Amino acid sequence: MASPAAPEIGKHDLTILRKELRIASIRSSDRCLFHAAKWLAEQLNSLPQNVPSSHHYLKVHPSLPHDGAGLDTFVNDDEEDKYHLAKSYFNVNEFDRAARVVEGCVSSKAAFLCLYSKFMAGEKRKDEESEMVLGPLDGNVTANKELSILTKKLETMLADNKEDTFLLYLYGVVLLKQRNEKPAYQALVRSVVSYPYNWAAWDELKTITRSIEDVNQAMLDLPTHLMTSFFQLLASQELYHVNEGVYTLVEQLTDVFPRSSWLKSQRALLSYHVKDYEESEKIFDEIMQNDPYRLDFLDHYSNILYVMDKRSKLAFVAQVASATDKFRPETCCVIGNYFSMRSEHEKSIMYFRRALNLDRNFLSAWTLLGHEFVELKNTHAAIESYRRAIDVNRKDYRAWYGLGQAYEVLEMNYYALYYYQRAGALRPYDSQMWAAMAACYEKMNRPDDAIKSYKRALSGNAGTSAATANQWDGFELNTKTLIKIAKLYERVKRSDEAVHYMEMCLKAEPDLGPSEDIATAKSWLAHYEKEKLNLGRALQLAQELFDAGLMVEDSRAMVRDIRNQLDMDHPRI
Repeated sequence: MASPAAPEIGKHDLTILRKELRIASIRSSDRCLFHAAKWLAEQLNSLPQNVPSSHHYLKVHPSLPHDGAGLDTFVNDDEEDKYHLAKSYFNVNEFDRAARVVEGCVSSKAAFLCLYSKFMAGEKRKDEESEMVLGPLDGNVTANKELSILTKKLETMLADNKEDTFLLYLYGVVLLKQRNEKPAYQALVRSVVSYPYNWAAWDELKTITRSIEDVNQAMLDLPTHLMTSFFQLLASQELYHVNEGVYTLVEQLTDVFPRSSWLKSQRALLSYHVKDYEESEKIFDEIMQNDPYRLDFLDHYSNILYVMDKRSKLAFVAQVASATDKFRPETCCVIGNYFSMRSEHEKSIMYFRRALNLDRNFLSAWTLLGHEFVELKNTHAAIESYRRAIDVNRKDYRAWYGLGQAYEVLEMNYYALYYYQRAGALRPYDSQMWAAMAACYEKMNRPDDAIKSYKRALSGNAGTSAATANQWDGFELNTKTLIKIAKLYERVKRSDEAVHYMEMCLKAEPDLGPSEDIATAKSWLAHYEKEKLNLGRALQLAQELFDAGLMVEDSRAMVRDIRNQLDMDHPRI
């Protein structure tokens, strides 16, 4: 994917950018879009500090481009007073009261807050009716009953005010909840074109992009703007699309926002996606040092520490997170990962459930909950957890892969293959995905397809930062996979290819040293050469096995048999 460069921003432009981000953060906060307001304020405060600000900006900001004229005014004092009362109700989660106070108001902020309060009231009732996580009413069984009413009201209001960025954003959210993705996409694109600093709309827009082709297509509809570069980075990262263009985009944005913890987190996640765990850990360590109370993306950091088997460090991170805010989903996932590492799976499940009680759309918790049910061999609960993860984000390859594993355990190999293929489509260069597909093909008695998949597994990581040093002729020398390919070729009576892959396995010996896989390859080749009457080569391989102390009984017997055969062919005089 060609990544457009972030615009060149000089000192004068930085001054304008600072003012626009400040106004955008205030506008989002005024509409109770708190996550968007936080993100905008964080980027604002990550700009270089040595750029002077204009004290007169608040009086002149409507003259700026993308100013969103009319977004901040009220038709009269009465509406403004009602708005402030409604916002105070919203802040304490009294959504129905908030909506009732500003019912009928026509000012942009008040009208949005009325509809958004009704939406949040519907979401609150939906969660209450869903009751327990993975209960009979959880998931798509229970719906937000306000959606159809909100759709009609928003369509009526947008007919009169077609470019109100926040109403367009809310319309897109409501349509997405109803799974009307095409009109939702159009509404969200209109929202960011109207006002590029509406981060809430960008954040929703990235959920619609299911592939890198979707991102590229969306770029044609989006404005040429700094915020578009943020969107492109986020969408690429969530699609595990990691290449030089994406890294360049990170660097260009970091030049503009040198102190952005969010950009550092994206860089860490990119490293995580290519399995460069040490680099990702290093970046997260730096983020924790500079911003010790930040919990965003800490669940991903705990995944990295889990994979690296750093129990003591994970315990420390869990302690820090718990001391900061024990009722954040990220904290619950960190603690859940810690208990999982200690094989206390029941406690781990309790914390992942707690995370989901706090936020039913918290992706990591659903996926990790599925992993824990797999550990407890509760396959059906694992399948339901992974399905819920996919409902939240269809781009999560771990959930697709987990579904494949669960169905493989149930020996439903056609289902398992389908889910592995979905995971492989998201991670086409991940050898683990292709090896899983190959294993399914083997069980389905499709050796040719299994061979192709194992070859993709070998070439998948080659040339990436996840590849090992053991590479030959464009393939990663994964000895287990090489042996599987060789034995499949033997199964379909293609001995020459089988020999080729067994020989490739031996090329890893200088780096790996004696191992069970090397011993298997040498034993197989020794028997093959013996059958072909290449007794010198067969004796060499068998003797190497015996000298290395591998397969001692078999190798001793083989050496003896080969020497006896040599003596019969060439008797001593």
